Amino acid sequence: MKTLMKSYDENDVAEGFALAYEQVADIAAMLDAIQNKHERTIEYLSKVYNVPESVFKELTRLFQITNSMIEDSLEFSKSQENHYHAEVDNSS
Repeated sequence: MKTLMKSYDENDVAEGFALAYEQVADIAAMLDAIQNKHERTIEYLSKVYNVPESVFKELTRLFQITNSMIEDSLEFSKSQENHYHAEVDNSS
């Protein structure tokens, strides 16, 4: 019978997911800044040039979709980090 050997270190994998989480969190912060600028621009164009908000509906929808994807990625990275940290704790 063959014995399977682990080819990874749980702590390294957990750190990889922690890094992925931090990188996605940074992207989320940048997207939030862009979205705030977008909202201020909509307000300005609406007030000064009477441009209706509906003109920006598609971009607003894309922000919502991207935010949802970011949340999913953050949740996944955090759950995987916790899973591999638990494996480290259980093997100690």
